[in-house]
Amino acid sequence: MRFSIFNKVLVSSLCLLLVPLIALTFYMEPFSNELTRMGGYLENDYGWNNPQEHFQKPLFKKASSIEDYTQHYDVIIVGNSFSDDESHGWQNYLANETGLTILLFNVFSVSVDNIINSDMYQINPPKLFIYESVERNIISQHNQCEYDKLPINSDFTPPPFNIDPLSIPVGKIARKRNVSSIKDIDLSSSINYLSKSISRNLFNVNITEVHPFKLTKHGLFSSKTNDSLLVITRDFQLKDVNFPEIETTKCSLLLLQNKIRANNKTEFITLIFPDKTTVYSDFIDDKSYSNMSILSKLEDTPGLNIVPIIDDFKQSVSDGVIDFYLPNDTHCGFFAYKQAAEALLELLNDL
Repeated sequence: MRFSIFNKVLVSSLCLLLVPLIALTFYMEPFSNELTRMGGYLENDYGWNNPQEHFQKPLFKKASSIEDYTQHYDVIIVGNSFSDDESHGWQNYLANETGLTILLFNVFSVSVDNIINSDMYQINPPKLFIYESVERNIISQHNQCEYDKLPINSDFTPPPFNIDPLSIPVGKIARKRNVSSIKDIDLSSSINYLSKSISRNLFNVNITEVHPFKLTKHGLFSSKTNDSLLVITRDFQLKDVNFPEIETTKCSLLLLQNKIRANNKTEFITLIFPDKTTVYSDFIDDKSYSNMSILSKLEDTPGLNIVPIIDDFKQSVSDGVIDFYLPNDTHCGFFAYKQAAEALLELLNDL
């Protein structure tokens, strides 16, 4: 009898805990991007509400390893997560406008040397090699340079590019707003939100890598909370970067360009996506975090083929482009990816 009573009390207690968690899970819009999930914020508040442009099929191929490099491609890209979006990534816009075939490698999985030493690259090298990075990683990934190997290769002759646009229509995609059925319930999302929000709101302790900043300009996001900027701790890595570190990075990128151009058949372009704090720096209320960018200094590197996007990106935000970067993510919205592809193509045409 006593055991039966204990079981009933235990089951009742569990139900009292589970029912609110299940209700919260149904109330919460599913996590769709990294900052809300990592920071324990509601997608209801920070999820993007305007539709994003969407390609039905990616117009480029993602390689999981060097073994996937089995045929000639016009363009080889080595990049990070800013090149990983198959739905509305910048490579889709580049391929759609040019008709060039594109193969993408992740910089953390396949090295540049692995690529250029591969059989396919040696037999039939690409016409263009694009090295993509995000601003916050560029110093740490290029912290050494053999200065004696400069200057740049000034005798390089860019290869001809045959431009034949695909002109594939671009559709629209909406963010998933609700849990469709009981089988889709993930109580861990509710527990994640509760634990992090309780720590933040009751104890004034942020146990996450995500930080909110007030904006002096409202309406820059389609989210319900559009006067706040969510950023990741890694955006602060450049706060104390010094002049020698920047010069070393410039040197390293120039040497990488030399290495790619050495065959006199492959052109090289660097594409660096600004940090979220950089793009919205003019409107961050806390000015101690609004002037950390080094991108303009890198874009001024003499002799380096680098896509000049920082001024245009900041101008788009100033002009009020909504969801230029996504409110719940460190990454771009479709408009920024499209603008990056256009800037890259313009640079390519000028070479």
